[in-house]
Amino acid sequence: MKPILTALLLVLSIAAIAQYSIHGKVVDDKTKKPLEGVSVFLANTTAGTVTNDKGEFQLKYTKPGKCELVVTSLNYENYVEWVQMNQTADPLIVNLKPTVNILKEVVVEPYDQNGWEKWGSSFESYFIGTPQLSKKCILKNPEVVKFRYNSNTNKLRAFSDDKLIFENKDLGYSIIYLLTRFEIDFNTNTFSYGGYPLFKELKPRNAREAVRWNQLRSNVYKGSLRNFVRSLYFNQLTKDGFEVREVKWISDGEKHRVKNVLKQVHDNEGIASSLKTNTDSMDYYVKVKRLADNENKLMLDHVVPRDSIIVTNTNDPNSKTLYFSDYLQVVFLNKRVPLGFAKTLPAYRSNEFIRSEINLRFNNPVFIYPNGNYYNGLDLIIEGYWVWSEKVSTMLPSDYTVSNL
Repeated sequence: MKPILTALLLVLSIAAIAQYSIHGKVVDDKTKKPLEGVSVFLANTTAGTVTNDKGEFQLKYTKPGKCELVVTSLNYENYVEWVQMNQTADPLIVNLKPTVNILKEVVVEPYDQNGWEKWGSSFESYFIGTPQLSKKCILKNPEVVKFRYNSNTNKLRAFSDDKLIFENKDLGYSIIYLLTRFEIDFNTNTFSYGGYPLFKELKPRNAREAVRWNQLRSNVYKGSLRNFVRSLYFNQLTKDGFEVREVKWISDGEKHRVKNVLKQVHDNEGIASSLKTNTDSMDYYVKVKRLADNENKLMLDHVVPRDSIIVTNTNDPNSKTLYFSDYLQVVFLNKRVPLGFAKTLPAYRSNEFIRSEINLRFNNPVFIYPNGNYYNGLDLIIEGYWVWSEKVSTMLPSDYTVSNL
């Protein structure tokens, strides 16, 4: 991260004056009575509060754009809504529904009584991070996590009726996490998780610890998924050190077709001369032929122009639409693969640049925002380095910026 210049500090102090807010009232859906002490926060940020005795709340935020508003209270269903942060927002009325019926279902639905003893290490590795990442990120209340393993599908689910409380002494945050999804498929070695974290700054013991936290936050941010999304949004991939290349999915049928074409090349001079005039085609055929039987991904050499995968969202001027076919490989040229990650996969070496792959699972676009948030997130599938690195122990709030250093 580049040092902050004195001239930049003046700009930042002026920009900090502008604040965006959202305010409203939380009431019981049936009685319409105001609810006091309800938690209200913007997911993935440090902005959170509780309602007063009139059920009222106000949240202030320093960045425009869309955020997920989360309203949660014991014995009520969670309320989640994407809201537009601006300076003239109308009051929001939140009707919370009692969870009487939901609680009955949870009681009936079985879970493993010794779940943490059996599955706690898997939960920590997949969700919090491997030991190299999570030594100082502690789940303070592991007893609230419940597990359910399905031997027929070989899948593990984790859930909680309470908030998870983390303390990350590496990055200087406490995190309250409302877990909504956690599943590991041991057959495919894939996993997915989702939820709504609220960050709170820890108080450093001294100036030295404050500097250390800032340095570690900077290192975590560089090359992260949030860093990439922001770079995409602001059209500064090259400046920030990212390269994006297209990766095509090559079916077994396509492999067979290519082999037939190359066979004809040797038997037919006309086809051979035709292919020689199209170097891209010949290069493509040769690369496909070199794929192993269990390989189906082919990386193309050209760097993908940012404007070919990003368009302006006409329905929301604060967001942009990310859409592409097949896969994209994202390489970050300012960081080498950590030894801890290189040990997990033979295909990676500790001296090469970190790289990840993304694809759109259902061929649906993803909408990205200037703070690094994205909508339709379950449609965005990641592989490679980010699978290892994007964990609770490396989470930063969306209002984190390089100006924090």
